[in-house]
Amino acid sequence: MSSRKNAPSPAPSLTDVALGQRTGYLFIKAGELALRLAEDALAASGLRARHFNVMTMINMGRPLSQQEVGDILGIDKNLIVAVIDDLEGRELVRRERSLEDRRRYVLELTPKGKRLLKEAYAHVERAEREFLAPLTASEVPALRDALSRIVAPWWPVKKPR
Repeated sequence: MSSRKNAPSPAPSLTDVALGQRTGYLFIKAGELALRLAEDALAASGLRARHFNVMTMINMGRPLSQQEVGDILGIDKNLIVAVIDDLEGRELVRRERSLEDRRRYVLELTPKGKRLLKEAYAHVERAEREFLAPLTASEVPALRDALSRIVAPWWPVKKPR
């Protein structure tokens, strides 16, 4: 028996498979890859991508409640509570009473949280450069523009119609 018969056949290229022709599939795979690279890069800071996204929203400069952050990012109410509790337990975020509405609590990064977020940005930027390396310098802003135009009608995160 020839060993050639038992050798695995080479995987088809992405352009050879029907899914490789589906924009949605390519978006999903690109998103999965971007998330994996971001998670790997953020591990050095002890953060997950969801921590980074929440901290980035809190750092916008406009006071946001836990519910508002969750709604904007499309994070389930139970999960946003857990993320904020985790960040608060690590002294990266604090809940403060709103000056405008004493019944409402808003989120604020602590000085430690601001330092860690700055460090995390450097890690995420490195991961993004790695992710976008197959593109030319002029293709990167064009991709970002196209993605922004696709996402904008759904932002803040909305359920598909």
